[in-house]
Amino acid sequence: MAILDSEASFEETLTAAARAERLVRARSLTKNYILASAGIGLVPLPLADLAGIMALQIKLVHGLAKLYGVPFKENITKSLLASLLSGASSVIGILGLASLAKTIPLLGSLAGGGGVAVTAASVTYATGEVFTRHFESGGTLLDFDPHKMKALFKRELKNGKTEAKTAAANDSASAKVA
Repeated sequence: MAILDSEASFEETLTAAARAERLVRARSLTKNYILASAGIGLVPLPLADLAGIMALQIKLVHGLAKLYGVPFKENITKSLLASLLSGASSVIGILGLASLAKTIPLLGSLAGGGGVAVTAASVTYATGEVFTRHFESGGTLLDFDPHKMKALFKRELKNGKTEAKTAAANDSASAKVA
């Protein structure tokens, strides 16, 4: 009986290690897309940045789905993202206004770009966290319920703002050192 217990324990350890490795990969993937979305937020063309950010978020969900072995459908993902984002309409309004501010020469581009970059990073962070948790629990795109996930999305959006500001502070501190 002791052999069976040790085999079960070994299997549980392997499963836990595989899960931890998958989470590390999911968080790393999300971080890469956060940085990319912040970069796209700095594009000086109003509204083009928003299209780029949405495309990145679709690619983020695609990458997470692939990591978790979940079938991916782009049209379903677009609908799910739109529904999730509708619960954060104030953030979307800020994102749109910041993007439109880029039409004002020089200062508008700087202020709008910074606002879009931080907000885009926050939204991408929240998107990554929500889909990682959903896929980690065994969910798929077909059983994803945006209405049930809106509270988590809003909570992660706040965490994303903190993460984006911390990352920006760290980047500027490292730039001063270099």
